[in-house]
Amino acid sequence: MIWRFLPLAGLSLLFLIAVVWRAWLQRRRHGVWGIMLFRSGGPGQWLRDGVLVLAGGLLGYQAVMAAFWPRSVALLAGLHESPWPWILPPAGALVMVTGLALLVAAQIGLGAAWRIGIDEDARPGLVTSGLYRYCRNPIFLGLLLIVAGYAALLPSWLSLILLVGFYVGVRLQIATEEAWLARIYGAAYRDYARRVGRLVPGLGKSR
Repeated sequence: MIWRFLPLAGLSLLFLIAVVWRAWLQRRRHGVWGIMLFRSGGPGQWLRDGVLVLAGGLLGYQAVMAAFWPRSVALLAGLHESPWPWILPPAGALVMVTGLALLVAAQIGLGAAWRIGIDEDARPGLVTSGLYRYCRNPIFLGLLLIVAGYAALLPSWLSLILLVGFYVGVRLQIATEEAWLARIYGAAYRDYARRVGRLVPGLGKSR
C-alpha cells in the first residue's frame, strides 16, 4: 500500500526542496528569489512555462488520486501480472530518489546563478565546476529522472505522455537557455559546451 503514496511524496519533496527552500536560500544569500516563470522571454517562453506548470499540475492531480482514490487511476494493462508489480515500484522509487538528490546537488552548485527560468539581466558568471564538470544540465537530468521514476511508480498513459512531454519540453528549454548562455558568455560557454555533454556525460557536446 505504501507504494501508492510515493509519487505524491516525491512530487511534494520536489516542490518543497527545489522551489520553496531553494528560492528562500537564494533570497537569503543573494537578495533575489530567482523564480522567473512568466517573467522572461517572449511568447514561446511563456508557452513553455505554461506547459511546465500544467504538466506539474497533472502529475500532482494523478498522484493525489492514486494515493487516496487508487481505483480512479487506470494503470496500463498487463502490469498487474508477475513480475512487473514487484519490479516497477522499487525501481521507480530508486530512480525518483536519485533524481531528487541530483536535482538538489545541482541547484546548490549553481550558487548565485540559480534561476527557474531565464533572467535576461542577470550576469552571475558561468558555472563549470561540481556536477557541471560532467553535465551541462544536471538540474534537467534530475527532473527527467524524477518524472521517469514517477511513471514507473504510477504507470498510466497519462504518466507516459507527460514523461515524453517533459523530455520534449526540457530539450526545447535547454536549447533556449544555451542560446542565451552563448550570447552572454560567448567563447567561454562555447568552449565549455564542446567539452561537456548536454545531459549525459560525454554525449551531446557542441561541435
